[in-house]
Amino acid sequence: MIKNLRNLADLKFAITLLLLIAIIITIGSVIEQNQQIEFYKENYPLERPIFGFITWKFIQFFQLQNIYQNFWFLGILSFFALSLISCTFLQQFPILRFSRRCHFYKKKKIDFEIKINSKNIGNFLNKILKQGYFVFQQKKMVYASKGLIGRIAPVFVHLSIILILFGSIIASFSSFNAQELTIKSEVFHIQNTIGFGSFSRFSQQPIRVNDFWINYYLNDKIKQFYSNISILDDNGKEIINKTISVNKPLIYKNLTFYQTDWSIIGLRINNEQKCFQLPTISTKKFGNKVWVTFLPTKNQKNEEFNGKTLVINNYKGNISIYDLNGNLLKNIDKNEFILDKKYKLIDFLSLTGLQIKSDFGLQYIYAGFGFLMVSTLLSYFSFSEVWLINNDIKERKKTYLSVFGKTNRTKVYLNVELSKITKFLN
Repeated sequence: MIKNLRNLADLKFAITLLLLIAIIITIGSVIEQNQQIEFYKENYPLERPIFGFITWKFIQFFQLQNIYQNFWFLGILSFFALSLISCTFLQQFPILRFSRRCHFYKKKKIDFEIKINSKNIGNFLNKILKQGYFVFQQKKMVYASKGLIGRIAPVFVHLSIILILFGSIIASFSSFNAQELTIKSEVFHIQNTIGFGSFSRFSQQPIRVNDFWINYYLNDKIKQFYSNISILDDNGKEIINKTISVNKPLIYKNLTFYQTDWSIIGLRINNEQKCFQLPTISTKKFGNKVWVTFLPTKNQKNEEFNGKTLVINNYKGNISIYDLNGNLLKNIDKNEFILDKKYKLIDFLSLTGLQIKSDFGLQYIYAGFGFLMVSTLLSYFSFSEVWLINNDIKERKKTYLSVFGKTNRTKVYLNVELSKITKFLN
């Protein structure tokens, strides 16, 4: 069992898994995820395979349209997490425990060596203590070390990656993504999911769209569009209310509401104290975000069918009216008459597009990246060791002591530091 765990903790094995995960994520970024099968049939046809073999059947067979919820991808992530856990307990923790002990000098590869006069040992110890070293003495040998916190950095790196992987696996099983198109002033429940995990739970919290509006620049281009939404309890009582816009979502418990789109589905018309609605259709013939509807009328003798075409190209409240021959008759705003004080434009029937995401496991991912930032800072601390050995070296009637130094990084800095400490101690 321990032997198998040591194989998992092997650095080459972990790097291989990491490279494989990176390749799979790259494929998932190139191939669109969680689309309908018709999308892949259209974009990856059998007649024109990409790179000679990528077709919609190839994607469907290997489930490349749903990579991040695939059992084989989650299995690779689990193996990688197990490899990191094994490495942490079988390698990093023993290294950390070893570094905490006092290791009096034995023959080993060193980064610094100098001799000092034995009479200056007190000055040497005083200076090295001022540099933040912890000093231990055993008979004629002195051991000093600092920067033990730098040894903790690899443990934090492993912990951060494990938390990110754990959060990602939870998210793939428990999260969902939904798109809702809702008319202003209506209440809806989350129904139209476009992606969800095997254990996803869909909130049945009632949600009401109170209002929708758009801000424009002076050149009539859209600046921003907004939706005011309320989260309700089961009795219809408002729990929270917020106006959302693009890049300013509403976060409630594990749900995040994003403003994504908008549309116009109809006009509300008043005709002599009676109100009715005209449905609109979207068309790209006149440009982007243009809607058209038709108002049927008859002449005064009720003998000939007539009507007007209404074109809406923004949400500012004005529309253009055309006759049956396509001639522009006039432009009107809200609360103005379409025809001879008979048909009055009351309001637009707007539709707001909301993206609703449930991100279970996101807190683990955030914590993982937090630990990763901490580990990055800790990695800048180098672990340095210094030994003072009494070899009874006598030269010119003076007794000298040997000073050795070793560090895991910043070797130049160690040499400069110890050179300053031992200066004038010869």
